[in-house]
Amino acid sequence: MSEETKGNVLAGIDAMEAAAFRTGLMARRLLAGHPDLPVKEIRPGFVSGGHAELQINTDDCDGVRLWAERFGLSVESDISSYTLGNDHENVYEACRAKGQVDGVGIELLGTRSLDGAEREAWLAERDKDAAAPAPTALGDAA
Repeated sequence: MSEETKGNVLAGIDAMEAAAFRTGLMARRLLAGHPDLPVKEIRPGFVSGGHAELQINTDDCDGVRLWAERFGLSVESDISSYTLGNDHENVYEACRAKGQVDGVGIELLGTRSLDGAEREAWLAERDKDAAAPAPTALGDAA
């Protein structure tokens, strides 16, 4: 292998190692600096080009909101449902926030189940929207 080829190959490995190191340091710093914030799991990682990333999973959406508020990130939320073999439709909210902290990409994730009246209200609204007639295009005859 030529010195030039060896240098190019090693540059990619060096970037990967540096990103992994930075990500690990950031994960430790966040955990030590914010012991009051909930963490269910933290996944350090990196992508090509040496970009470091951390995925922090919290117990629920409240945990995502706490972390996001601490770092000035906005939270996105989506409510969905799924049915397992027992024919009971489970309804849940998935929350996510993304941003950068000191050059490391941060993704915050959490979910919560909707139960009782909140679940029933969401299902009723979804079913009402599904049953509504589709809007007609402009210019259609009435």
